Amino acid sequence: MESIVIEAHVAASSPPAPVYPTIKESWGFLGWYLLLSLLIGLPIFLVGEKLLGVPRPIALLLIGIGTNCAVLGFLRWKQGLRWPGINLHGQVPGWLLLALPVLVLSADMVLTLIQFLHLPKFSSGETYRELMKVPVVGFLMLCVVAPVLEELLLRGVVLQGLLRNFPNRPWIAIGQSALIFGIMHMNPPQSLATFGLGLLMGWLYYRTRSLWLCMGAHFINNFFAFNAMLHQKGGKATDDAVAAFGHPWAYAAVVALSALVLLGLLWQVHRTTSPPSAHSSSTDPTEPDVLLPAGI
Repeated sequence: MESIVIEAHVAASSPPAPVYPTIKESWGFLGWYLLLSLLIGLPIFLVGEKLLGVPRPIALLLIGIGTNCAVLGFLRWKQGLRWPGINLHGQVPGWLLLALPVLVLSADMVLTLIQFLHLPKFSSGETYRELMKVPVVGFLMLCVVAPVLEELLLRGVVLQGLLRNFPNRPWIAIGQSALIFGIMHMNPPQSLATFGLGLLMGWLYYRTRSLWLCMGAHFINNFFAFNAMLHQKGGKATDDAVAAFGHPWAYAAVVALSALVLLGLLWQVHRTTSPPSAHSSSTDPTEPDVLLPAGI
């Protein structure tokens, strides 16, 4: 009887399992994403395009939707009660909604400096050119599917879980989720730019807990890219930002001004928002702005 009481006491005092994901599991998330991309994408490509004659832009759209939904559904099923929950609304000051396009555009301009690193390219951009052959499909893929589903996965699940596991060290969570986000794009220049945007959107999520805000920022960023590709011959935007401004000094002035605007807006976000307390639950299933809470 004594041993039973002792064992019961030990079991009751054992700490609960961490929410999904831990740092190690976030790398596992990347593995699952790449694996399911292959398992979902290859059949759609072979059956849809080769056997049924589905146009390639439509096939690419189906692959994007299928892959992201499969990863989200599989992880939700696999993690069960460890699911972190997904916050949608959060607390967003009204001025930030109005300033969001300026914030994203300023960040995009600063990130054009990546071109001077002359990083190797593993992709020629053929996928985007194929999408832009049917602009409606390109818009749906770049400006609807990617912002909604990628934000659900990266900020809604990965970052949400990491923030709950590192409540006193948010930059570990933000940095790790941004790193995973960048690697997912599998092309050094794009991956580095995506990492930078991941840091920005991750910090915005940390300060506001609003997934809608991150989706909006992602949409605006991709819409700028979509619009640039739409107005370039062959559906490809120029990589030379200096040439786009006509003179190096004009480009330098715009980048410097963008950096100042970006810093000013980030300071204003810091001043007008406050992250949840490290000891509070950010995914209380009684809150109306939580999608797919743990245990449901």
